[in-house]
Amino acid sequence: MKAVFFDLDGTLLDTLPDIRNAMNYALRAYGGEMASLDDVRRYVGRGLHRALSEAVTEKNPKGLDENEFELMFSLLLSYYRKHPVVETLPYPGIPELLAMLKDKGSRLGVVSNKSDVLVQVIINTLLPDYFSFVAGEGKGFPLKPDPQLLLEGLREVGSSVDECIYVGDSEVDAETGKRAGVRTLIVSYGFRRAEDLMASGVEISANNVKELAEKLSSLL
Repeated sequence: MKAVFFDLDGTLLDTLPDIRNAMNYALRAYGGEMASLDDVRRYVGRGLHRALSEAVTEKNPKGLDENEFELMFSLLLSYYRKHPVVETLPYPGIPELLAMLKDKGSRLGVVSNKSDVLVQVIINTLLPDYFSFVAGEGKGFPLKPDPQLLLEGLREVGSSVDECIYVGDSEVDAETGKRAGVRTLIVSYGFRRAEDLMASGVEISANNVKELAEKLSSLL
């Protein structure tokens, strides 16, 4: 395998606390109830716009029309862009895993449904110098599970689909890898509980970063 590509949220980094803070900032401005970490865990996976839409449905800010929702989303993005890495951290063992993969000669990439501006800032702050390709929403490609962004990343690093492993933490990632035609590993330490993944028919490849490192080492 020449390339290993990763999802960002719930796979490389625990970003939930900072997403929650940004979402609650927007909800509070419109009189909504506050979202918990477990709430946000359920909302995320298909982009922040959809996540906020699900939060609005549950937390009931009053009198929102479409224009006000977009203003609310702008508030979320504004707050998040100013506070992208306050509580966010790599999962334990991730920097060591990336260093090991890079030492073995693998080209590494990140493909995310998070805004590309945020993805670039977060990666450059917490995990710089590991990746040959980093991209999020806003690059002109549809959101995952559409595979186009992943396939574009493979083209840029010079890898074919049969030379790549894709690692994620959700049903969306499992579907993305399937549509791209790449070998896919799904972890259960991230945003989706193991029982929810299995109930969706998703095969779990690793329950922690140590198991993921051992699995990847056996495939390289």
